[in-house]
Amino acid sequence: MERPSFKYNNASASCHFCNRTHNPHPEFQHEPIVTTRLIVNQKEQEGCINCYYEMLEVAKSLNTSLPRVLDQKVNLLRIFNKQNNRGSGFGGPNCSAP
Repeated sequence: MERPSFKYNNASASCHFCNRTHNPHPEFQHEPIVTTRLIVNQKEQEGCINCYYEMLEVAKSLNTSLPRVLDQKVNLLRIFNKQNNRGSGFGGPNCSAP
């Protein structure tokens, strides 16, 4: 995967991975986040510069590819979102767990 180009000053920027919309750096909180477009599971996703470099570090530490880490991250986010939409608990409202 080649190094992506990052877009600055995009007022509608938001990160698919961390849901940030504004720069977390204290001196730049009034600015939108810096983002890039990444191909994940054959779909284009917008990711912030912070998440990109964090996932790049994870890929290096696990000796795996960045696309594999991105795919796993998106799959985990999908699972968590489904869980949040079900309500409280692991089994949802019809769960008979003790």
